[in-house]
Amino acid sequence: MTRPTTTPEQPANGLGHTELASADPAATRRFLETTFGWTFETLRGPGGDYHAFQSPGGARGGIRPTQKSESPGSMSYVTVEDVDAALEKVKRGGGEIVLPRTTIPGMGTFFWFKVPGGPILAAWKSEPK
Repeated sequence: MTRPTTTPEQPANGLGHTELASADPAATRRFLETTFGWTFETLRGPGGDYHAFQSPGGARGGIRPTQKSESPGSMSYVTVEDVDAALEKVKRGGGEIVLPRTTIPGMGTFFWFKVPGGPILAAWKSEPK
């Protein structure tokens, strides 16, 4: 699965991954493939197909199905060196945690937060390889 990582190209505290929540992930994928030339790898998961992508410019992310009470949208992931430290920094800075710390075994750990003014972002730390 394509996932945010901390590399020289994706340094800590930079945007590392964008995830699109779509009411029709297959249609979203087809549009991005034909319109912009993005490449995809489809992964099967318990929540449905996850379409991992890479754009011609190198940006990476994925398309997943929306959840029952969720509107279609996008989520940008900030890569961090330490999830717990980032969580505390977000709180101290006036951010609000909207999805608590979650670990995906074999991949990494993340949380979602609302920044002052309303946008929601996520923080991500990949598991060591």
